[in-house]
Amino acid sequence: MTMPSLLQTLIQEGLITPEQAQDVRDKQLGAKRPFGELLVEMGFIKEELLATVFASKFHLPLYNPKDIPDRAALKLLSFDFAKKYGVFPLRQEKGTLILAVSDPSDVMAIDDISAITGLNVNRVLATRAQVTILQMEGYQLDDTVYDLLKNVTSPNMIQLLKEEGNQTRAIDIKSDEENNSPVINLLALILGDAVRMRATDIHIEPREGCVDIRYRIDGYLKSVLKVPSNFMARLSSRIKVLADLDIAETRKTQDGRVKIRINQRDIDLRLAVIPTFYGEKIAIRLLDKEQAKTTLDKIGFEEYELNKFRTALASPQGMVLVTGPTGSGKTSTLYAALTAIKNETKQIITIEDPIEYLIDGINQIQLNINKDVTFASSLRSILRQDPNVIFVGEIRDRETSDIAFRASQTGHLVLSSLHTNNSVASITRLFDIGVEPYLVSSSLIIVVAQRLVRLICPKCKEEYVPNADHLELLRPFIGEIPLSKLYRGKGCQYCGFDGFYGRTAVFEIMEVNSEIRELIGRQASEKEIYKEARKNGLRTLAESAAIKVVQGLTTIEEITRVVDIARADQEQDQFQGNQEVLQIPIPTPIPAPVPPPTAILPDSAAKLLIVDDEESILTILDMRLRSVGYQVVKAQNGEEALKQVAKEKPDLIIMDVNMPVMNGLEATRALRSKLATAAIPIIMLTALKEKNDELAGLDAGADDYITKPYDKDKLLARIKMLLARSKRAQ
Repeated sequence: MTMPSLLQTLIQEGLITPEQAQDVRDKQLGAKRPFGELLVEMGFIKEELLATVFASKFHLPLYNPKDIPDRAALKLLSFDFAKKYGVFPLRQEKGTLILAVSDPSDVMAIDDISAITGLNVNRVLATRAQVTILQMEGYQLDDTVYDLLKNVTSPNMIQLLKEEGNQTRAIDIKSDEENNSPVINLLALILGDAVRMRATDIHIEPREGCVDIRYRIDGYLKSVLKVPSNFMARLSSRIKVLADLDIAETRKTQDGRVKIRINQRDIDLRLAVIPTFYGEKIAIRLLDKEQAKTTLDKIGFEEYELNKFRTALASPQGMVLVTGPTGSGKTSTLYAALTAIKNETKQIITIEDPIEYLIDGINQIQLNINKDVTFASSLRSILRQDPNVIFVGEIRDRETSDIAFRASQTGHLVLSSLHTNNSVASITRLFDIGVEPYLVSSSLIIVVAQRLVRLICPKCKEEYVPNADHLELLRPFIGEIPLSKLYRGKGCQYCGFDGFYGRTAVFEIMEVNSEIRELIGRQASEKEIYKEARKNGLRTLAESAAIKVVQGLTTIEEITRVVDIARADQEQDQFQGNQEVLQIPIPTPIPAPVPPPTAILPDSAAKLLIVDDEESILTILDMRLRSVGYQVVKAQNGEEALKQVAKEKPDLIIMDVNMPVMNGLEATRALRSKLATAAIPIIMLTALKEKNDELAGLDAGADDYITKPYDKDKLLARIKMLLARSKRAQ
């Protein structure tokens, strides 16, 4: 039977109205989906009743939920084909495939499946919901992930790099049928997207009811994607397989490492798995070898700071310390230092936990407590290897520090790191560990404290006039430098609407001269050492950070996040002892504008983004959508829409096509190119009525296409339908 005759039958039996039948015909032109599915999703008929009618008209048996599928039949039909045709292979019987179908009118699908499998096909009628459940349980994939995989427009070539002798073999992780699974495809999307977004870490975190996937970008964690919780076990297993971890062990911590190639970029992945209440949490550190090539002149040193540091590195012996909290960039600075001083005349050996990057021409040792490869034991062995330069990843205990400092007195340049807040505090920290004052005073050459601050995005950088509070905040650190304007990023697509892109370091460098050596030798207080260091040219972290603001590289808000400016100024004055302590006012954040009062919405109300350049359309849509309980966000062009998506994370987007700055097709393609936004349903609402326009919208990634003028009730029905499909129905 054809669609018109089936619709007529439903009308004659009083199951739907002629108007509803016409709505379905109109909808199918844009949605390209089975009309029975549309009838159910638009709320015109119950699917159980529709299945009974279909079974009667097509003389087909109804599916029995107690009928257990044969998993061997899954090999006959891939998930993509099963999803495309709305079917599920139940079993094979004597050269015949028993197939659960929800649209018995689609005879072309049956012909295609018969040709693909080489089998005759017998149909069993099931509801769409039953077929979906069978697909989820059989193929272990749900609609949310499927829609995500289908919508993302940026494919990623992922290769596993295996060391075989002196050669590296690249293996495509999707090279065979087993590995070309939805789980592997999702993992490839996550890894590729994280690299493209410049993420340093991926966090896969099981929650109640979902799995939250977050990236750390420029030091900040950002939630990118949520997938169903039943996907976690398979995703975890696949990640473990790549890193040769034990997939059967889920109650212990595991660590691993694997090399991959993503779109011709070699990336080292460092994995850490821990058991949590809701399942295994996985942290993946992405180590891009290109970043290991960072040079000293690229990491943020001012010229005079770089000269001091290079002078220290040129010393034949002594101790160079880089200090700061975790994530402050110490390892990058030390790697850049090793790269700067390495040459064929020097023997350089490192002890690290873990090795972040492998550097050609340097001998690197990985700490292994289980094999008694500790910092202390390794240092003893290294000293018998005739090294010129030794890098100790971190000074943690007295034994390690004693050996390291003694090595620095016997013809070796030693580089290491400490966890302290500033350069002067490193001296106290060494005393606390147990290092003798005479060892510190005679060995220490330079101490570099550092922090990382985000750089203003170069694509959306703009000037602004600072207010009096900002000027007062900076003035103690910049002296009489004239300051009439500052810079900030307004947010754009290039930076993900954060206003920042990349990071740079700010430094506090304390050179150890004879006066400071004498103070260290008699265990003078931090205050005394600080006074002498200031006389010797020490610039504090706060001063260095303030200079970056004046140079237009970062913002006041960013440096106050990293450095306690007010406290730094007070401590500075206290140590100098020649001024009263200034009470520096911290600028009060400007409160966000209060929106006009609206009806109280339930916590679960879906958030919709309307994008249209006509104010009247925005106003009418806003009023109508709010009246039925939706939250509404508005934008007047595609560029504004991308910014609002990054900020508001809407559940559905209603997008016009012809708009200034960026049109709806361009905005839709941009959304579909990113993992974080690929699964958001998009309805195109436009005055363009030609078939080619509709096809262009659907090709760009729109889920639906509606022309103006539109019917309010039909629009609301389609919104509800798409939210239900994306499992965001409120």
